[in-house]
Amino acid sequence: MNDSLFLSEKHPDSGRTATFEDNGTSAWLYLSESGSAEVVADAWVFNRVTAPKRSEIGFYRGGPPPAAEGYAGPQGLFEDPFKYKWSLQWSDDGESCAVVQDGQPIAMIANGQRPGYSRYLTQTGPWGQPWNEVLYRSLMDQDG
Repeated sequence: MNDSLFLSEKHPDSGRTATFEDNGTSAWLYLSESGSAEVVADAWVFNRVTAPKRSEIGFYRGGPPPAAEGYAGPQGLFEDPFKYKWSLQWSDDGESCAVVQDGQPIAMIANGQRPGYSRYLTQTGPWGQPWNEVLYRSLMDQDG
């Protein structure tokens, strides 16, 4: 069985590609430049390992690091992400995208900008910003 998740979609209007990738340590959402594979924005989605101390982040070389202790909330640990249904959601214009877990958005990139947002971040830092529901609803044209 594969031990990581991978979803990728290209938006038909914006030409951007959204990629949700789990490297076995952490999972991230990436958004490309229009018509290119060049990543212009990212958002931390969850950790597969217990949040390390900030001083230990350097040990995670060769890929995006997990969010550190004090930044990742307790709900941000997904030891078995395969028990959930994952999907990508786009704004109508294809400039914003979100990762959706069992129908609930948990990470997003807004208007192709850094930093991204995550429902499981407790504070702004190198991994992005805490979730912004008002911004999500305005971009994704959700009611309520």
